[in-house]
Amino acid sequence: MPEDASDVPMSEESSALVEITAIEEIVNITRIIHDELVELVEMMKKYSEENSDIGKLYERIRNIKNKGEENYLRVMQYLVKSSEIALYVPIYINIVRHLDRIIQQVDAVAYRMYLARENKVIIERGVLETFIKLVELEKTQLESVEEALSKLKVSSKIVLEKLERVFNVEEEIDTIFRKSLFEVYGKYAGYIPALLLLKDIFEHLEEISDLLKNVGEEIRYLALSRKP
Repeated sequence: MPEDASDVPMSEESSALVEITAIEEIVNITRIIHDELVELVEMMKKYSEENSDIGKLYERIRNIKNKGEENYLRVMQYLVKSSEIALYVPIYINIVRHLDRIIQQVDAVAYRMYLARENKVIIERGVLETFIKLVELEKTQLESVEEALSKLKVSSKIVLEKLERVFNVEEEIDTIFRKSLFEVYGKYAGYIPALLLLKDIFEHLEEISDLLKNVGEEIRYLALSRKP
């Protein structure tokens, strides 16, 4: 029996609704990551304060991480169930996976900061300031990702403009990472426990930026696949 032509618009409408809902849910995840990064900066700023409770700060980050994981599972379930009617669902699934990995990476940085403090590792002020600078730059990347997502159904041109910031900042972070890690090797050459922890923190921070770049690349594909 031929398909009723009236079914086609309904299918397109359903697909559009799925996509709008997916975008809203993913934007919510980016805001959770933003909260996590804000707390991480606070943890880094208070690391050297004698009376600061780093354990309590880390617990706050863990709570945000748990909230992010709950949102990740809910959004993934929604996307998987919608995969047959929404053209771009596989791309959104990739985006959500990258964002979940960012949530885990931020927690990994916070945990190593906590371990360092518990083991009385002295982190020089300059190194802490570099960590904070990297996180602040990643917040800029994240904000650009959120703005790009929010404009996906409005203007591909605006989306691509927002994403340029994501890619440019990733290059800036990569440069800082290489330079700063080399300096840390020199400063902490005889302090192996500190060196290993600081190396891990730098690498996790770089990975966060790389993952944000990956999210940007997925969004760029979505933008380019649409009519201008």
